[in-house]
Amino acid sequence: MPVPPSIPAAGTPHPSDPPDGADWVTRAADEAYAEYQVRGGAGPLVVASGVSPSGPVHLGNLRELLTQHFVAAELAARGVPVEHVLFWDDHDRLRRVPAGVPARMAEHVGRPLAEVPDPFDEYPSWAQRYAAPLRTALDRLGVRVREVGQSDRYRAGHYTDAVRTAMARRREIEATLAAARGGPPDPDAWPYRVYCRRCGRDDTRITAYDEDSSALRYACAACGPDGFRLADTNHGKLVWKADWPMRWAHEPVVFEAAGADHAAPSSSAGVGRTICREVFGARPPVFLAYGFVGARGTAKLSSSAGGAPTPADALAILEPAVLRWLYARRRPQQSITVDFGTEVTRLYEEWDRLASRVADGTAGPAETLAYRRAAVPGLAAARRPVSWRLLSSVLDVTAGNPAQTARILGAAEGTDLRLADVEPRRTLAATWLARHVPADRRTRVRAAPDTDRLSAVTDAERAALDLLVADLPGCTDLAALTTLVYGVPKRLAGLPADAPADDTVRAAQRSFFTLLYRLLVGADTGPRLPTLLLALGPDRTRALLGTGADQAARKPAR
Repeated sequence: MPVPPSIPAAGTPHPSDPPDGADWVTRAADEAYAEYQVRGGAGPLVVASGVSPSGPVHLGNLRELLTQHFVAAELAARGVPVEHVLFWDDHDRLRRVPAGVPARMAEHVGRPLAEVPDPFDEYPSWAQRYAAPLRTALDRLGVRVREVGQSDRYRAGHYTDAVRTAMARRREIEATLAAARGGPPDPDAWPYRVYCRRCGRDDTRITAYDEDSSALRYACAACGPDGFRLADTNHGKLVWKADWPMRWAHEPVVFEAAGADHAAPSSSAGVGRTICREVFGARPPVFLAYGFVGARGTAKLSSSAGGAPTPADALAILEPAVLRWLYARRRPQQSITVDFGTEVTRLYEEWDRLASRVADGTAGPAETLAYRRAAVPGLAAARRPVSWRLLSSVLDVTAGNPAQTARILGAAEGTDLRLADVEPRRTLAATWLARHVPADRRTRVRAAPDTDRLSAVTDAERAALDLLVADLPGCTDLAALTTLVYGVPKRLAGLPADAPADDTVRAAQRSFFTLLYRLLVGADTGPRLPTLLLALGPDRTRALLGTGADQAARKPAR
């Protein structure tokens, strides 16, 4: 197939690729397109992802989808006909019952996920319970896939010929697997695992198989002997290291990415490539290994272990583009650690700074590409992206009061502001505060002055408080309040408010800030003081700092 003018030949830089070739998506798309050409370029270029709905689909599984999505989107942008297929591995056995699921579900261990009932009777099956939230998340993230249920495929006979091929060449498959594990072949090994026709579990062993008639006999540990003809029906599936390459050949798949644990020569992808070529007679896909995704304190997420953060958890506090960027900005071999604590503030600050640099043309080529892959049209985003730090601080101080929030944000931004223009970031910040900020780190403004601490203030501290309160009414925005708060210790030292701060001044500022936090919120730290003072307003601040009503009119000596 000739290369269309809009599509660079494989291996040549894409026009949007940075000069140093730093964008991993571009290179992966080049390799996928080269493979597509070798195969003749007919039909859609299939990019595949596979997810097992054995438990909550977590943020590690999301990398399996977003990695392929970015590559598919790049190919589509070049004019290549591409299709992203999501294979649901719902014909896999239930291996164990995850945390948080009723123990009674243990009776279904060994049955296909698609045939295990939903433990909470809300979905048609166990598989559908854990697939549904991912579908919703993918829609919010702008990821479009064609879903393929493996259980449906097996039961409908789509894989019958491939299964019979694997059974006929079982010794070749076992020889490949044995070589990978470094031991002798097992003469009793079969590439197909039977689900008992009576109890539905896979605690079975094949006792006989006739290639010509496809008659298969098996023995179930619970139900005894039975059998069926593979040509007529299916009651099982290929073992994973044969199932995966069979799927590559059947679709056929041109590009797939998977976790780094699959990338070693003896792993699933390594032996799968050999089986795909030598048993199923097909070309294996271009393969890309990616690093693990872990949560703070956990190197690798696990569905069956329970408690792993999910895409829904992330989208409750992260804008869709920010979550996409979390994956787009990392090269595949880099691991990702998810931290829903204070790192969320830093992540938003980095994102907002990047957006500004992209807008004014100062961002580097690679980071510009990562931004554009993340911030695609159609995603939910605030019309006015107010600083996350400011927004979360205001929501914290005001306990989320809408009128107060609008007033303070408007003053901070220097303009009238509708809260609707700040959505969804306002709701995300409120959720983050409620779910991920410990109660002892939330801001609790004092209801009354701290008389004990006020009675112990030194003359220097009282002078600083008086100076602050005297000028508060004239400071109506964050910039003025910032200048005031940082300038008080300088002015008391006989310096202009805009003078550079040396070590002595910085020490005085730290002491002054600690005093203010103690008197206002009863802690040594809190939200940024200009934000806090803007939220409280001059009158409430004056009352908590123990100054009389006449104090605002009395200007202390400069």
